[in-house]
Order: sequence, then structure tokens, then C-alpha cells
Amino acid sequence: MAYSVDDAARDSLVTFFTGLSNTNGSTDPSIGWNSSSDPCRDEWKGVSCDSKTNSLVKKIVFGNSSLSGFLNATALCGVDSIAASLNLLNLSLNDIGGEIQADIAKCKQLTRLFLGGNQFTGKLPDSMAMLGNLIQLDISNNGFGGELPGLARISGLQMFLGQNNQLTGEIPGFDFSNLDQFNVSNNNFQGPIPDVNQKFPAGCYLNNPGLCGEILNKTCPPSENKAKGVRTNNLMG
Repeated sequence: MAYSVDDAARDSLVTFFTGLSNTNGSTDPSIGWNSSSDPCRDEWKGVSCDSKTNSLVKKIVFGNSSLSGFLNATALCGVDSIAASLNLLNLSLNDIGGEIQADIAKCKQLTRLFLGGNQFTGKLPDSMAMLGNLIQLDISNNGFGGELPGLARISGLQMFLGQNNQLTGEIPGFDFSNLDQFNVSNNNFQGPIPDVNQKFPAGCYLNNPGLCGEILNKTCPPSENKAKGVRTNNLMG
């Protein structure tokens, strides 16, 4: 049999799925995801390929599929042919845990990344800010903590869902004019809510004790930066 997907990509996909399915390599043959079949020609479950070439993996969709284990981004994104073609990864509503590896950024063609409703923990890697083609990002309903990486640098982002985590720091300066969906409620964000002309309702910010702003009817204290500026000016004067 002639395979349409190169051996390295196929084997990496198998490694990726083994980590998710927590089965030590013994998966149901009917769904594919093994080294004796082909992701595109044999129509592996959850895999969609480029319709013209039938050799490039474009989408991996396993929402609400009772998966556990961890997301092996090194296996998934470490092969050039996958990194250059995969544009959708949907693992939402499973029981996947652990931290997100920095190698997720090697899947540089991702436009949609759905990780909501799992058991992920830790800080999002700084490398995620390099996913410059992202349009939709959902990390909601997990255990992510720490400050968000420089996601505001992703100029085309239209959706960011980060509610129900343990995220800290200030809300990044997203291009809110470009965002259609946004929610950071039930976290530990602090500081002023960005001025977005009430584009998003108060419910998108609730239960962040350190947040302040008109939409929450909570006045922000004078910023520390302004205070520093006053002190600096006084010293200079």
C-alpha cells in the first residue's frame, strides 16, 4: 500500500493520540490512528485532510470524546508536514490534563484551537503568542494559572474564551475591535478593565476580585504608573 502521509507524520500522529487515549498504544483498529494505516486515505476518526492532495492533515477534532492523558504538542507539531498544514485542533470537553508544551507554537498554521472543558494546569507557554494565525482560542474551564502570554500580539484574534481558570495579572491589551467573543470571568485578574465601550457585558469580567472599572461599578485606584510619574516630575523639578 502506498501511503499519502509521510511516515514521520503518521508515526507522530500515533504518538500524539497514544498520549491522549491513555491506552499504551492499543487503540480500536476501526478508528485508525495506527502505523499500519494512513490518516487521509483510511479516514482516521477525527481527522480531515486537504481535499485536493489528500495528503495533508488539516483538522483534528475530538471534542467530547472521553479522552484523558495529555496533549503531546511535541509529537503533534514537531513534524514539518503537520506543522505547516494543521489549522484546527479541537480537544474540548474531555479529561485531558497536564501543561501545554511550548512546541504547540510550531503548529504555526493553527487558526482555531479549542481546549476548553478539560483538566489542563500550569501557565500557558510564552510561545503561544507566536501562533500569529489564530482566530479563535478557547482555554475556558480548566486549571490554567499565571499571567497570559503576549496573546495581544495576535492581531487577527476574533475569539478568546478564558473563563473559569486561575489566571492572574492584568487583562492583555487585545485588539478588542476585532474580537467578537470574549470572556475572562471567574479568574484572578486585576487592574482596570480595558476601555472597549462596553462591547462585552459585565458578565464577561465577573468574579475577578482585583478587576475594576465602570462596567463593574468599581472605581479604579490611581495607577501606580501615574504615581511614579508624579514622583519623577517632582524630582526633576
